[in-house]
Amino acid sequence: MYSNLPPLKSLRIFESAARHVSFTLAANELHVTHGAVSKQIKGLEAYLGMPLFIRQHRKLQLTDEGKLYLPHIQAALQGIKNATSDMQSQRLNTQSLSINVLPSLSLGGFIPHLEEFKLQHPGLYVDLSIGNNAEDLSQCHADIAIRTAIEKPTDVNATKLMDEDLCLVCSPELAKQMDSLEDLNNMVLLRHTLRPQMWQLWSDAIGLTLSTERKFGMAHFYMLQQAAVSSMGVALIPRFHIEEQLADGSLVIPFLVSFISPYSYYLLTPKSANYPFKVQAFIDWSLDVFAPYRTS
Repeated sequence: MYSNLPPLKSLRIFESAARHVSFTLAANELHVTHGAVSKQIKGLEAYLGMPLFIRQHRKLQLTDEGKLYLPHIQAALQGIKNATSDMQSQRLNTQSLSINVLPSLSLGGFIPHLEEFKLQHPGLYVDLSIGNNAEDLSQCHADIAIRTAIEKPTDVNATKLMDEDLCLVCSPELAKQMDSLEDLNNMVLLRHTLRPQMWQLWSDAIGLTLSTERKFGMAHFYMLQQAAVSSMGVALIPRFHIEEQLADGSLVIPFLVSFISPYSYYLLTPKSANYPFKVQAFIDWSLDVFAPYRTS
């Protein structure tokens, strides 16, 4: 239908050159070289089979055909610009994005970050809920879910957000009671009841024998965080969840030991070859937010 259209690039360059009646000013406006402008104009003239400019020494002038062509091209380019602006301003209006996240993320540093996403997409309604079910998105009725897993889920689209950097943390008061890692055996170990093996994996990785039987179990990281702040014991908590507490000093890392748990955080969406724009926008934003916490 539009097989006889000239290249859009040459039309943009013609419009600028004709408006300024100058190849040099057009080159400056479009951030290209003078030679590139001249080449595109010659190509357009060859395509049309007629000259658009009269080239004289130190002077440029539009031909009658060029003067006739210019307003039509300006109107066409303005129409493309207006249509594009309308699409960009309307693409998220009246749309909603349902996001289901782990309880610990909702109570950690995720919501303050989410405000940044809202500012970038003010026309998009975000519906945030919490859940801890497996990756069956039909159970939480969400466009996107964030979950942890040891292996990358295969029955949904899964994008890795970050590794789980587990930090040994406690209150400043408890830290003063420990001189070495062995002193952990005198402490209460705050245990994630959904991850009962984590203390053992951590101690094996750093070469420490844990002999204490003093343990307190909780089902969520935000519970462990509050218990640790209250000096109830020591905990293993992902760094992402405790940045604020580390910054204000309510939690400290008594011993610098590095441990990446077997779990990773994944952003899950229903199986599809293409993402809606609202979903792709959230994926791109999330990858930037969680980038500092990825190790691979």
